[in-house]
Amino acid sequence: MNSETLRFLPRALARSESANYHLGDDIRLHLVVRGHEGRPWLIVNDCLGGVWGEELRLPLSPGSARSPVIGVAFTAAGFLITPPGGTPTPFRPGQEAPPGLTPRHGPDVEVLGITGAAAPTFAGDGVIEAAAPLPGTGHWLLVLRLADAALEAALVTMPVQIGLGDAEGLAPALLCALPPGEGVLVAVEHAGDGPVHHVELWPAGLKLVPEDAVAEAPRPLAVEFLARLATAQGPALRELELLLARGFTGRDTLASLPVPLRMQVARLVPTPEGVLLQGWLDDPHRAIARIALRQGEAEWALRPGAWFDTAEYDGQGARGFLARVPFDEPLGEPWLDVTLNTGERATLPLPRPEAREIAALRGVLAAAGELPEAALDAVFDHVLGPPLVALNRRRLARPMAVEEQAFGVPPDAPRASLIIPLHGRLDMLPAQMALFSACGMAGDEVVFVLDDPPRRAVALAEAQSAWERFGVPLRLILPAEGRGFGPASNLGLERSRGRVVCFVNADVFPQAVDWLDHLVAALNDPSLGAVGARLLYPDGSLQHGGMRIEAGHAGWFFPEHPGKGLRAPPANAEPHEVEALTGACIALRRDVAIRLGGFDPDYVIGDFEDADLSARLRAEGLRCVLEDRAALVHLERQSQGRADAERGRWNLTLLNAWTYNRRWNPTGTL
Repeated sequence: MNSETLRFLPRALARSESANYHLGDDIRLHLVVRGHEGRPWLIVNDCLGGVWGEELRLPLSPGSARSPVIGVAFTAAGFLITPPGGTPTPFRPGQEAPPGLTPRHGPDVEVLGITGAAAPTFAGDGVIEAAAPLPGTGHWLLVLRLADAALEAALVTMPVQIGLGDAEGLAPALLCALPPGEGVLVAVEHAGDGPVHHVELWPAGLKLVPEDAVAEAPRPLAVEFLARLATAQGPALRELELLLARGFTGRDTLASLPVPLRMQVARLVPTPEGVLLQGWLDDPHRAIARIALRQGEAEWALRPGAWFDTAEYDGQGARGFLARVPFDEPLGEPWLDVTLNTGERATLPLPRPEAREIAALRGVLAAAGELPEAALDAVFDHVLGPPLVALNRRRLARPMAVEEQAFGVPPDAPRASLIIPLHGRLDMLPAQMALFSACGMAGDEVVFVLDDPPRRAVALAEAQSAWERFGVPLRLILPAEGRGFGPASNLGLERSRGRVVCFVNADVFPQAVDWLDHLVAALNDPSLGAVGARLLYPDGSLQHGGMRIEAGHAGWFFPEHPGKGLRAPPANAEPHEVEALTGACIALRRDVAIRLGGFDPDYVIGDFEDADLSARLRAEGLRCVLEDRAALVHLERQSQGRADAERGRWNLTLLNAWTYNRRWNPTGTL
């Protein structure tokens, strides 16, 4: 017997039954299908002398895992395991599968077929047993078996050129002989991506074709090559060893370097503006000359280049880093290529790309830790800024289902639409509606937008309760995804019908019953773009009396609130002009808001979108004014729940500050 085909029936999966091959008391091969990391896997290991050894994990698709068919082959290079729809993968490569194995399978593991050792068949002068590229070297690796075993030994002693498939011309090759009957190891310069239909060897004049008319290699072929090199012979052996050491075999080879070095990539984030990497590096002797991201034969330098060392450490001496690669191709199987000052090289596999944009964005900013003020321009211009903004744009560009629920009958042609995003805390909705009920707003509509889909049931219950208790009609917009303050406000703008739209935070409460009347009346002046309300803290001190754009952190310009936290000055009897208005309570004519597109969604989650809106209004020649007679209490950030406490929140603010500062000069003009 040299191979078996097994089927794990559903009962075997439910009972975790395994397939086993024994040699005496040792389990030389143990196979079982189990769930791991939320998906099914084929687990392969052994138990020698009562000790469970190394483990091979092969992922299974959900469809194939219902009743998987597994191939097991016993070869001189070890066990070869073939999962459903996959390619053969070696287990214990380089250790010959011993004869005399006794199968002892679970009762619900079905043996579909047994194949005995077959004599090799040849078409022409020999066969291609395996062929695949060795990434990062520009070479292909092959295992060839010739019909003439004596010729195999002779070939490795002479210069040989090889022609692969439909490639034009011949290329020099490295050949090493394996033990008699096992063939020849070959590395040949070739830039194609297969498959290989035939091989020509010159000057011998031999032509070889794929075995069984297929030229697909067991994956990864490089691992099989490394195992077979232990028994290979010939003058090219050392060159072939160096070639494999330089290429990517799917393994972390940093430990093979002659200097202490530790590196981990914790996060790989593909974006429309390049790939972001976040991780840790410990290079105590500063031995690294260069780090590059590679995929196939393409290469992009990370260091030197778009690389930033953070102030964070992993607790074991490795310093954090952020890097960006201007890589706009689909990710296949990229890796890092690390080159020392001495020229020696090693490879590092990369983790799976992060698919959830907002989680990846938050994760990168949190991992950045405290960013030094002097480096902000460089780190955001060259590493973080463009890819994170592009990642957010891609997130927002996806179509999204939106549901709407009405409570009561809103007016047919409302004077004003109050647009209130909800996130985190929803317990303030009834209090807000209670106060609205005393404000004479029968001709206005109230539109809440739930930017927190997991709290849908709570929001519906609060809205129903508020309608029943206070009798003020309201609408609740329910998007399928939370996208942040600006996009949620813009969704409310799209669904609103009032001549005036007033964006209001969920933690803002009117003090005067005529507050909205004052805002609407002010907008009768066509020179105005927006009017804001005077916002106070619960103790009566000033929270917002207009914003001023001032130089701050790193020389960047930030919106500031003059007099914030101090005793509120006497109220002005008429609207007065200010440089910018807060989005916590800002009113615009609906046609102006629609023309400008509402808040710019490039500002992620929240921050700076109100300063940007004010700047765009002024760029159109429209003024921003504050109406002190429209007074409201603002609890400030209570509507966001615990989001403000997240690590990396300040870096998110800096990302939005970077967007604002790259767009506007200090006076707020283009």
